[in-house]
Amino acid sequence: MLSVNQFVSQPQDRLFNTEAFFRLHAPDNACFFQWVLKGRAVMCLHASEVNPGCWRSPRRGTYGGVSFFADVSVQELEAFLVAVLEYLHRQGVERLEILLPPMAHAEERAAEQFFVLRSLGFTESLCDANYAIDVDTRPLLEHLNYANRKRLNKCQREGFAARMAEPTELPAIYQVIARNRLGKGYPMTMTLAQLTQMQVLFPEQVQLFACHAAQQMVASAVCLRVSPEVLYVFYWGDEAAFSQFSPITLLASAIYEYCQQQAIALLDIGTASADGQANHGLIRFKRGLGCEASLKFRLEKTLES
Repeated sequence: MLSVNQFVSQPQDRLFNTEAFFRLHAPDNACFFQWVLKGRAVMCLHASEVNPGCWRSPRRGTYGGVSFFADVSVQELEAFLVAVLEYLHRQGVERLEILLPPMAHAEERAAEQFFVLRSLGFTESLCDANYAIDVDTRPLLEHLNYANRKRLNKCQREGFAARMAEPTELPAIYQVIARNRLGKGYPMTMTLAQLTQMQVLFPEQVQLFACHAAQQMVASAVCLRVSPEVLYVFYWGDEAAFSQFSPITLLASAIYEYCQQQAIALLDIGTASADGQANHGLIRFKRGLGCEASLKFRLEKTLES
């Protein structure tokens, strides 16, 4: 049975599909959909209006689509999505866009979501390459290519140290990342105030990391525990004056060790493309860290009258 904006109790471990994340970003026209079987929410999806007549899942966030809280059948997934489409059509929605999780996010059943959505008439409007490291018992050093192993060893010889940071260090961490992105011509998509609000709302999911040379912070990262299985590097960057040391490599090693300690299976370092066009330098960098690629799709459908 479809439930709309009733917020039936469900696990809150899928960050982008939590009630709190939805309420944080939802405009006036937004719906939180759940599929309820025997009084239990087994799937959810939310969507919001982003332009007149056009809705998107999610309005904000790295990906949306369906989150699963039980081992439901593909038939149930299809029934849920059909009910969502029928409801939105009755509300006058003209087009729905869904940004799926990367295919490597196994617990989100992205391949089955893709298949069912295509069978319901959705088409791909964007395809990106996403990069992630499978976390195993080996140190990150064994995943790195030769050049990055040299960089990691150099940082350690020079006395650099990377660690998990305290919540109070967010302003300094943000400034390092902002300077790095500004130097590369990339804007910050969230303000410090917005990130601080996220940190307050999701203290267990927002994780900070920093790399220091002596007392100076030379690289930093903001990571999100988007699910029990996945840690996502939302932002990271280093100070230009230390780029010859590549402290990001040592920082990546500290983040990877955190994943090992927390039994996190996948370290997601994000896409290496923009609007479907490859950033070849970024691809080389992420492959050099030991990342493997998987596809990440945006699908859309015009809702027929």
